[in-house]
Amino acid sequence: MRLFAICCVAVAMFYGWTAVEAMRTGTVQALTGNSVVAQRRDDPQSKYQRYLLARWLYCGGFVALGAVMYFFAGRFEKLESDAGE
Repeated sequence: MRLFAICCVAVAMFYGWTAVEAMRTGTVQALTGNSVVAQRRDDPQSKYQRYLLARWLYCGGFVALGAVMYFFAGRFEKLESDAGE
């Protein structure tokens, strides 16, 4: 479970990095699909804010999932050590 928690944090770091990079450059592309059109911050018709928000939500979700898994991994290890006594 700790390995899964570490993987979740690594994925969160990736999405956080892409979100910061999108904010720095002012352009963002869709996370999935066949869209290769870059959405620009200065275009009022673009979906830039939606794509940027999605990246931040993915980042926050994976951080939360990793933290919960890491917390419960410690609890399960304690239960396992108590059962062995």
